[in-house]
Amino acid sequence: MFKFLLRIALPIAALCAVACDDEDSGVSAPKASSVTSDSVYVRDSVRLVDSVRTVTRTVDSVVVIDSVNVIDSVNIVDSVRVIDSVHVVDSVVVRDSVAIHGVEFYLGECTADNAEVIKATTINGVERHYICDSKTLLWRIPDAGDWNAFYIAQSAVKEFTPLQTVVGNLAEGEKLVIILRHAERGDNTSITGTLNDNGKKQSEELGEELASDVEFYYGASQFVRAHQTCNFIAKGRGEADTLADTVFALNDLWYVKDTAAFKKVREEKGGWDVGSKWAYENAYSECFYDLEARSTELLDEHVIPALEKSGKPVGLFVSHDMLVVTLVVYASMKNVDLKYYQSSSRKWLNYLAGIAIVIKPDGTRIFYAVNGLESATMTM
Repeated sequence: MFKFLLRIALPIAALCAVACDDEDSGVSAPKASSVTSDSVYVRDSVRLVDSVRTVTRTVDSVVVIDSVNVIDSVNIVDSVRVIDSVHVVDSVVVRDSVAIHGVEFYLGECTADNAEVIKATTINGVERHYICDSKTLLWRIPDAGDWNAFYIAQSAVKEFTPLQTVVGNLAEGEKLVIILRHAERGDNTSITGTLNDNGKKQSEELGEELASDVEFYYGASQFVRAHQTCNFIAKGRGEADTLADTVFALNDLWYVKDTAAFKKVREEKGGWDVGSKWAYENAYSECFYDLEARSTELLDEHVIPALEKSGKPVGLFVSHDMLVVTLVVYASMKNVDLKYYQSSSRKWLNYLAGIAIVIKPDGTRIFYAVNGLESATMTM
């Protein structure tokens, strides 16, 4: 009880310090009104009768917690929380009310007819892109794989283009990624196997045809013959002896998920038969990763970042037939014929052939199947 009386007495004493006249034993009127702005917090209530005639005016005494939490444009959580009683008159004036629309309002409905189509629209002054997902028939933001598939479809690769033509047509501000099979090798197919004399000659002559003032970045698998190919191309371009960076993702078994299963079926069917039939028909799928996802991972997480890090406009990467054949199949939407598993075809990728990707300043890409020698394929 004493604490309660003390709690009441203290505010009264504070008021008397302003309102009472020390020279008069009575209570006099206050000399001026007291105006309190932006918070009066009264606890437990005080009733004053005829003791103080002070005018207390409270302005803007609203306690607001979590005033506005905006998530994803227009999702307002805990907008206004009011504690204790407040009498609000004309407190909020709302102008220009917000209209909320789904993506379909801008792009139309996602249906089987426009599945995997990427569309652009402007929302709140910002250009945005969405893809119609064929599995869910809902619009979603496209990922790197979606963009590559979109650019590959636009590129419409059906045949090989000479690499020299693609390099020669590179415009200012554009970047170029080149991924080639190594030049002709000797009989040793292990990691230490080297180019034969003809392979060295092939590489150097290609370098001479690619000579220019444009700087090249070189990357290779960890195999000796891949590094030799880079070195002789650089020599042909008139560059000093070049030590290419090792990019382990360029090793021949990049697409193989189950090495033991692949080696077993390779012994029975042959590596070129197995690899090409998987790439075109998804046969032996238990041995391999998903074609599109693994190709995107190679390009967007290993090859293109290596070029970007170098700061050079052209990146020349050297790998092996199994990996590069798969990339050609991927980049051409299976239109280029490397169907070695078919007895009527028996075509295989020639040395110094592969793919090229032109990356424009706005980020768009153009895919090519390219050949560095006169012929892009060999028949076995």
